[in-house]
Amino acid sequence: MKHSDFELIDRTLGGNGDAFEELVNRYKKSVYHLTYRMVHDYEDAADLSQETFLKVYQGLLKFKRKSSFHTWLYRIAVNLCINYLRKKGNRQFVELDNIHTVQQPEVLNKLEMEELQDVVSHAVSQLPEKQRVSVILRIYHGLSHKEISDILGCSVGTVKANYFHAIRNLRKTFKSTINPQESFES
Repeated sequence: MKHSDFELIDRTLGGNGDAFEELVNRYKKSVYHLTYRMVHDYEDAADLSQETFLKVYQGLLKFKRKSSFHTWLYRIAVNLCINYLRKKGNRQFVELDNIHTVQQPEVLNKLEMEELQDVVSHAVSQLPEKQRVSVILRIYHGLSHKEISDILGCSVGTVKANYFHAIRNLRKTFKSTINPQESFES
């Protein structure tokens, strides 16, 4: 029988450690993917994911249930990532682990896709903070503007504006990357 998030929270608060473990197992992959997309480092993402669940556990009594557990969880993860990036000075490093010399066409195609994903990921990481978070939550996690507004604690209109500006900035970035001459003429 699958329990709701709120049932698992009640069971956790009642002293059932297995209930919290079930919550962690339910959301650990999505939280890790979110933190990784925010910080672009596997180890830091793992640490931030663990810290997210620690903060969730410590804050369960204060959770007022005005939003879904998922929204509250993502808000904690996003805030931890933002604070981490601010402390780190928002420096991003590209890992070169996946660079290989190969001859097989399917492997080359895979590497080209990974390279394209790296380019997109880097472009997203260069966006202003609110735009970056809006894009990550909307595109990578498929959340609605309303869910994002709940996570970020702002209006739906603000989320839509941040998302619009992010997409516009990404288009400009890719346009200048694809046709650098055009960016000098504008």
